Amino acid sequence: MEKRNGEPPEGGTPYLSIMRRLVATMKIALRALRRNKLRTLLTMLGMIIGVGAVIAMVGIGNGAKTQIENQIASLGQNVILIFSGSMTRGGVHSGWGSSGTLTLEDAEAIEREVPGVTVVSPEVRSTTQIAAGNQNWATQILGESADYLTLRQWPLISGAMGLTSAAGIF
Repeated sequence: MEKRNGEPPEGGTPYLSIMRRLVATMKIALRALRRNKLRTLLTMLGMIIGVGAVIAMVGIGNGAKTQIENQIASLGQNVILIFSGSMTRGGVHSGWGSSGTLTLEDAEAIEREVPGVTVVSPEVRSTTQIAAGNQNWATQILGESADYLTLRQWPLISGAMGLTSAAGIF
């Protein structure tokens, strides 16, 4: 046995004393595991499920983070959206963009006079009801200039940009 003052017994070293205690502790632990097989199995199962759940949640979190970063990146770099004001008619507030007060001349002035602006893409918005057979759906129609794809950094896979509006309001 070890002496009370912390010195090892005669003929032993502190290392051997620690190793003996470690081996004895391992024997006791293994004996307890063998005697309580169901408890051991359930504990192992809980640990495996817990670690698997953590790994799955980290993977889902990383996937969601990547997807959100890609969506934000698809908006384009250094993009500022400017919408015309809102209007209230008969006590009903229509919200931003409901008053078509911006014109093509405004867009051209922004591109020409605001330092650092490289691309301007005026937009025309409208809502309409689409009907087919006995079904209908309210939807929004957006008309963009040819610079919109450059602004958003989206490649044109097929088709063409190039329709122009005679109205001059967006």
